[in-house]
Amino acid sequence: MSTFNRNKLATNWDAIGSAVAHAETIAAFVLIDEIKKRFQNARATDDKLYFSLLEFADELKVKNPFRDKEDFILAYKRVEDTLQVEWETLMAQTLSLLKKPQIPRAFVETVCTKRLVVHPRTVLIAEAEKFVPNLQAMVDGSIDSKFVLTTQNKVYARALGKIFATYDNVEIVVADIYHHGFTDNRFDLIFACPDFGSRMMANDSDFMCREFEMVALENLLLHLNDGGHLVTVLPARITFASGRVGALRQFVQSAYTIKELSELPEGTLSYCGIKVYLLDVENNRPNEDADIVVRRYTSTKETRRGTITSLEMAADTVVALSELEEQGNWNIEQIFAQQDESYQNYKRSDLRKETLGSVAEIFRGRAITKKASFGNIRVVNISNIGNYEIDYADLEYLQEEERKVANYLLQEGDVLLSARGTVIRSAVFQAQSYPCIASSNLIVIRPNTKRLDSVYLKIFLDSPIGNKLISSAQQGTIVINISYRDLMGLEIPVPPLETQKAVVKEYLEELALYKKTIAAAESRWSDARTRLQTF
Repeated sequence: MSTFNRNKLATNWDAIGSAVAHAETIAAFVLIDEIKKRFQNARATDDKLYFSLLEFADELKVKNPFRDKEDFILAYKRVEDTLQVEWETLMAQTLSLLKKPQIPRAFVETVCTKRLVVHPRTVLIAEAEKFVPNLQAMVDGSIDSKFVLTTQNKVYARALGKIFATYDNVEIVVADIYHHGFTDNRFDLIFACPDFGSRMMANDSDFMCREFEMVALENLLLHLNDGGHLVTVLPARITFASGRVGALRQFVQSAYTIKELSELPEGTLSYCGIKVYLLDVENNRPNEDADIVVRRYTSTKETRRGTITSLEMAADTVVALSELEEQGNWNIEQIFAQQDESYQNYKRSDLRKETLGSVAEIFRGRAITKKASFGNIRVVNISNIGNYEIDYADLEYLQEEERKVANYLLQEGDVLLSARGTVIRSAVFQAQSYPCIASSNLIVIRPNTKRLDSVYLKIFLDSPIGNKLISSAQQGTIVINISYRDLMGLEIPVPPLETQKAVVKEYLEELALYKKTIAAAESRWSDARTRLQTF
């Protein structure tokens, strides 16, 4: 956009934007543009202008965005002769002000353009407003394709119509992708970023799930031509959730061909803190031996508001459908971990291994709803766990009858593992003179002392292979989110107890020497600074 046009847009934005709420900016521009066209060759009284405003607002089924007639007339007169709108830029700015998720240019260039280069005959871009300000570039890059752009919002539809007013290959449709029959057409390529993270649920009983994003996935798949592709952004729960989501996942992999499953970096969607994945599904019968591309993307740059400005592949591999079926989910961490050389070496080793659930009791800590300044019970949280031990000096308090938390009371030798957070932490609990429980951010592992030593377990969990096994068990979110049920099946080495004790003895001796050395070095450094800085 030229500097002249940018200045014009800024002037118009100031004139109209100051008269309406942020949420109504696009509606205000659309209504004024429609009125201007109606009276472009005729003079109109203020009453006629205002009547036309109300008439167009009723047609679009939106409320009048202006506070009153006087505000509208003032804004209209200010832009009547200068109104020049860069509609896609306007939509992008307004959606940004409203903190609506948008697909960044990096995603369009890395993912969408790659799919459009083959010039599919028909393309559906669902809820197309999420693809601005890169939507026009997508269409321009595939001029031989027929595009259908959907939106649920009539104002957005009118604005999109203005962006593509001169395009013969673009159709704008007001449609709800979360309901059956939103279109009778099928497409060679569908791009989608459905709504998710909402507490509201779809109420169409014809779909397997009620979550909007899952409904959209199932619904859009029905509108693919043979060999057509659905490329969609979905939240992490599609990869691991059980119940109906698990059933949908099984349906997709049994009825369609999964071409790509990729983890996207934080910030892929602006104003969205939910971990998201890319799913590319082809409308073909699945082949057990066909390769599914699995990738992890990263971003080296981020804007101040957290959205990515680049998208680069950090790791990639392939997995057969049969392997995915055997795994039982789409956990990318688990796929990469199982193909890791050290993981394979561990699996092939002669070490005696058993599932953690067979040699230990595992449970989640207790949810603490209210902190207390004093109480009869202390609470261990993630912040209390250091690299090697628990800091008991700064535990939170809980005032509660001990019998009510009896099932959560910690015992000597319990291993505490972080269930949430950004890093994996573990520590061995030592009994205190007061009762303690773990918070719900921790998982408690209580080893069978006749078979598993607590410190030996910590040593393993802290090891590189232990971390990889834990990562493969965690659910795909931005932060660590480990289920204690998933830990049950974690295969850990369980050599004879005498062997474990020997490892623990050396570990504790070396740890004590390390701490002593560090303390001596810190003391010497402190003395040296004091001596050298005394003048």
